[in-house]
Amino acid sequence: MQIKMTQNAFGTANQSGNASKEYKEGDIIDCKEQWQVNLGNSFVSSGFAMEVKITEPTEKKASKKVAKKKATKKK
Repeated sequence: MQIKMTQNAFGTANQSGNASKEYKEGDIIDCKEQWQVNLGNSFVSSGFAMEVKITEPTEKKASKKVAKKKATKKK
């Protein structure tokens, strides 16, 4: 789950909740662990963030190799 902050908001910065962090507007947060998912859901339901889906390319194009010709000197 990924969320994008629409407003600045304070939230927990770790699993135990003993540290806080200011999440700034425009930040994209990748929620991988359960505590991050809970935080993200809280931000989304409060209107501080929206859920986004970012797709990355699954394959890369093979680059064509260009053979270089040797320069020959003319006599």
